[in-house]
Amino acid sequence: MTSRLRRSPVRAPGHTAPAASVPLTDTAIDPAWQRILVADGIASLYPPQAQALEPVLAGESVLLACPTASGKSLVAYLALLRAARAGRTGLYLVPLRALAHEKVEELEKFQELGLKVGISIGDFDLPAEKLEKLDVLVATSEKADGLLRRGSPWLDRLGVVVADEVHLLRDPDRGPTLEISLTRLRRNYPDLQIVALSATVSNSEEVAEWLEANHITSDFRPVPLKLGVYHEGRITFTDLSVRDIAGPGEAVPRLVRSVVQEGGQALVFVNSRKASEQLAEALVPTVRNLLSADERARAKAAALEITTSSDEETEGIRRLSGLLPNGVAFHNASLTNPERRVVERAFRDRALKALVATPTLAAGINLPARRVIVRDTNRYDDRLGLQAPIPAMEVHQMLGRAGRPRFDPVGEALLVARAPEDEDRLLDRYLSAPPEPIQSRLAAEPALRMHLLALVASHAVRDDRDLQAFFAATFYGRTLPLSELHEKVATVRRFLERNDLLVPGGELRATRFGELTSELYLDPLSSIVLRGVVARAPIGVGSFPLLAAVAATPDLPPLFLRRGEEADLLARYTDEAEELLVKPEEPPLDLDLDVYLATLKTASVLEAWVSEEPIVEITQRFGIGAGDLRSKVEDADWLLFAAGRLARVFQRRVGRAVDDLSFRIRYGVREELLDLVRLRGIGRVRARMLFRAGYPDRESLRNAPLDRIEQALKSRRLAEMVASQLRIQPGAARPPSEEARAEPLPVKERKGRSTVRRLDEFPADGTS
Repeated sequence: MTSRLRRSPVRAPGHTAPAASVPLTDTAIDPAWQRILVADGIASLYPPQAQALEPVLAGESVLLACPTASGKSLVAYLALLRAARAGRTGLYLVPLRALAHEKVEELEKFQELGLKVGISIGDFDLPAEKLEKLDVLVATSEKADGLLRRGSPWLDRLGVVVADEVHLLRDPDRGPTLEISLTRLRRNYPDLQIVALSATVSNSEEVAEWLEANHITSDFRPVPLKLGVYHEGRITFTDLSVRDIAGPGEAVPRLVRSVVQEGGQALVFVNSRKASEQLAEALVPTVRNLLSADERARAKAAALEITTSSDEETEGIRRLSGLLPNGVAFHNASLTNPERRVVERAFRDRALKALVATPTLAAGINLPARRVIVRDTNRYDDRLGLQAPIPAMEVHQMLGRAGRPRFDPVGEALLVARAPEDEDRLLDRYLSAPPEPIQSRLAAEPALRMHLLALVASHAVRDDRDLQAFFAATFYGRTLPLSELHEKVATVRRFLERNDLLVPGGELRATRFGELTSELYLDPLSSIVLRGVVARAPIGVGSFPLLAAVAATPDLPPLFLRRGEEADLLARYTDEAEELLVKPEEPPLDLDLDVYLATLKTASVLEAWVSEEPIVEITQRFGIGAGDLRSKVEDADWLLFAAGRLARVFQRRVGRAVDDLSFRIRYGVREELLDLVRLRGIGRVRARMLFRAGYPDRESLRNAPLDRIEQALKSRRLAEMVASQLRIQPGAARPPSEEARAEPLPVKERKGRSTVRRLDEFPADGTS
């Protein structure tokens, strides 16, 4: 069979002859800004940057759609600087926490101009007085949504909003919140400048029309990109050139070996965590003998850093500490954030030669390599329950990571064909096909019930006319039949009224329960479940029934069941059915037994955490990663806090039990350590060390000799920190009291029940 790759050339992204770059001195960029850019190695603008410059500096909205590494972020930074100079604030929206940190770091180089930059992600909310001092806030869409709900005065000075990765409007989980936030911002602030940054998509002009923005698209890349398919020792590129890759070995080791021998790095994408870890192990013999003495030393330094990234060992630390000295690592959702940051930094610093990752790494984080290898183009889709092709847009995002500016003369982006007929399939589906168009996901019922309630509770809409006008202004309203959306909105509204979240009648008004649900950033269905739980929970309710209840809500995606786990979980359900507060096939959740057992597994993981079982033992026993554990801990803390707030309204007698369990979940401790973890710098590991040394609470530590505390903690610095809190600043590190915790918990980044959530790091032991 003759492959079509060898018969017809394909116009690949990035292969148009680029226009000349424009020196900064020939632009209207402020000379003070130019000096900072030149110091950062930027002496000229790429063609798409130069094309966007005039409308951006004029305060006009722009949608810039072009490949990875083509300099889109710089255009956004210039818009933020322009707004700050005019006395206006700027909001930089990102989809991922890791991307938020990256943007803050890049914006901080403008601090010498007086630019004040802050960040709001995860559980971290800036107090109003600190927010008011900022020129730029980098935040997730959920955080922006939270600011809009609360009506932050900081927004009154808003001049520009940057929507990074705006093509994620099509993401079922992140897309609706991004769409709602952009719609609200544009309605509230009609003169707002929008700078939307997107990968190349087939309908970016449609998005630009919705945003009333100048549409600028380009296939320019600073590093030329060669796209191809590898099969049986040969790469066939879309420009009809071919390259033989010498053996021995299978496809990926061969491709990694050849690029490392040439002085480059390889980024390999596979479709599962297990595959990323197995392939990284398999690449060790290939890579370790190719490291120079300097590279080996830097790789060993990264390995040492990973071992000190946490005070408690994880499976990720165990595995990576063995891989990193050999110049190889993996990157997936089982890792905690500190572990992933070490891996990312080592790869950027070229201490690692090969990194094996799951596709989540491709979503915006700046981590390019000379050769990108996409081994797998199918993955398990839990919505379908089977293997399905990865969308072309995601594959293009992965391939776009090829080519590191200032290091690589060319980037090679390769798909791996397992059989001759796969070459044509990969060509047709990915290399010659455009990415899927952006489509609104706003019509999904979970998204609608949450955002409809929020619109009403925050008085953004007051009647049916307002409501219809709002949805007509969304991307959905501009591109899809509104009749279908209105029908779904009506269904959701009836649901909210039946469950006492909205007041029935013509006027749109939230009840106190609805206002509290919106304030807590809960899915209304979760709030209904938690209200029922606190109402029926007895005095002295145990921890497992509460954990099982929050694990059953839509806001805490359950862990997958492994084969053979059902029997033990079913036995536990049978034994504890009378005490459990949520039952299978019970309204309003109506969970089938398999899903319900998965929620019991999640609750069992949380129970092990608050029982102080070591992280390694928990992850091995339940077949999860430390990142998964952190995700569930974070969600459970938030939901228990929310349950405590609801208990104050509907059943005060269980409020204290819920609050104590929330605090235990936050730190992973038994009740006896609750007083010790109130100390800054003392988490579950160090609190247990103090307890075993004969210090069960802060009072017992107050008059203890410093050397005894040092002996217990094995650290002079920590001992002095503890002593200073107890003697010099008593109460300075006390956690929020029950009354203080009555304030809203910071808005959570959310994803749906059927997805794997993004992960947060475990706090370094004892930080709060």
